[in-house]
Parts: sequence; structure tokens; C-alpha cells
Amino acid sequence: MPTTIYLELPPKTLSKDKRMRMVQSYWCNPLVVSLLLLTTSVTSFLPSWIPGSVTSGAPPELSQFTSQIDTVVNARFNIGLLSDQLFVIDHFQFQLCNDYDDAAKISLPGADGPRPNLSSGPHRIDVINNGSFINMDGLQTVQLKHGVWELVWRDDGLAGLIICGFQLDNDARRNDAILPKGNLYLTFPIWSTKGLQEKQAEKLKAESKYREYESERNLQLEKLKETPNLLKKAMYFRQAAKAVENMDNTGFHLMVNLPSEDEVLDVGGDAHDEGLLKMVKTGTLWSK
Repeated sequence: MPTTIYLELPPKTLSKDKRMRMVQSYWCNPLVVSLLLLTTSVTSFLPSWIPGSVTSGAPPELSQFTSQIDTVVNARFNIGLLSDQLFVIDHFQFQLCNDYDDAAKISLPGADGPRPNLSSGPHRIDVINNGSFINMDGLQTVQLKHGVWELVWRDDGLAGLIICGFQLDNDARRNDAILPKGNLYLTFPIWSTKGLQEKQAEKLKAESKYREYESERNLQLEKLKETPNLLKKAMYFRQAAKAVENMDNTGFHLMVNLPSEDEVLDVGGDAHDEGLLKMVKTGTLWSK
């Protein structure tokens, strides 16, 4: 069943370096696993950007997961979301097809980067419906062409990335917000069902301990406020600080961006199959 994916483009008014850093920061949560560490500039796409050992062959899960993906997606682009100039390109619908694209016209970060063994290679995208938006000239259509997608999966990873590439021939503009012409890329995390369930269980356990220590901290701070005794104030402060340290040690703060079941959609496989993939509904739109 088609599901809407929301994507965000860093505002054009920012410098290119800053926009790229914003794209990077989206993936810097360790739970997302497939990190984009753009520490240097290269002529292809990425340096050694997925943590873990370099393997000569593809991860065993890659072929299995890639074969499951044959999904229709409804996408909404929020352009200039982090600025005062915002416009939405809506009603864009496309299908991630399962057949390999030998004549891909769009380069992809994984397949054309330094570790192509971690990529499924380019697969075809069929655009079902072009996106559209309204400006002072009325309804405008945004045509994205030559679509391809790839799945990037780290060896022994619990999650990966789906990256879609398109070509936009003309700028899409509404007031001062702009989606620039050229190659556009959509990226969003994708989890194995088993991997996401494991991490959600870890998050639930960590949150329980976090709330316990948080209550202890609040209790000690309340005692600190109420007592006039300076020695007791020092004791309560020390106990509150210890509770804060315990809160940090739970690791819960590192899991806040882990998607819930409401924030993912099923991709391929059977509903009772551990191999079923879970694609996060909110992704990032960026250009190169």
C-alpha cells in the first residue's frame, strides 16, 4: 500500500558546505547504523563512509533484502524547511522496481563510491505521478527523470539506506525557496524487522532505567531546595549529580531518534517474516 515519505532539503540560502553538514548530521545517530561521514571531498561520492571492516564480497543480507523491494511510494518534498521560505512539492509517486538498471544515467553514492560491494547496484524507478506545487503562476509540475535506486547495507548491520537518484531539468521555485536543477537524491534509513525489534527492546529497557534515575534526580533536587542545612544541601546535590550520571550511562539519549512502529512502513516480505524490511517514512532530499 502506498505510504507518504516526507523529505527535507536544506535551504539554498546556506553555503554548500553547511548544507552538506546538515545532511550529514541527520545520519550521525549511532542507531541509524549506515552513517554518512563526509569528512573529505572526493570526485566520486564518498570516502570510507560506512563503519566496519572492508569486505571483498557483498554482505549476505544484501541480495535477500534487495529482492524484496518492489514498492510504490508517495513522497512529499518540504523545500526550505529550516528557513522562513517553505514550499511543498506534493503528489509525487514512484515505484522502486526490482529489476537491475544496466544503463543507469544517475550516479549513486554506494554503487559509484569506494565500496560498491556494500551496494545492491542501480535498480530502476518508474515515476507514476509527477510532483506539483502552486506559486503565483498557478499549478506547477516537477518532473524527475531517469530514476534509479540502491540499497546500501553494512556487513552484519541491522539497518541500511535506500538511496534514490533523479534528474531535474529545471529549477522548481516558489518565492525565495528553490529546488535546484541537476541530480537530486532521496535517502532514508531501512531496517530489518529483527534488527529494529532488538533496538526497540533495548530502547524500552534503557528508557525505564532513565526514568527511574530521572525521578531520583528530581527527588534529590527537591530535598536540596527544602533543607536549610548546608551540609545536607551538599549531600543532596552530590546524589542528584550521581543520578544524572546514571541517566547518561543508560544510553537512552542516543536512542531518541530510533523510529517507532508508527514511523516506518513495511517493504516486501511477509508480515510474519523476520526478513521483512521496515523503511523510515521521513528522509532527506539533497543535491550534488
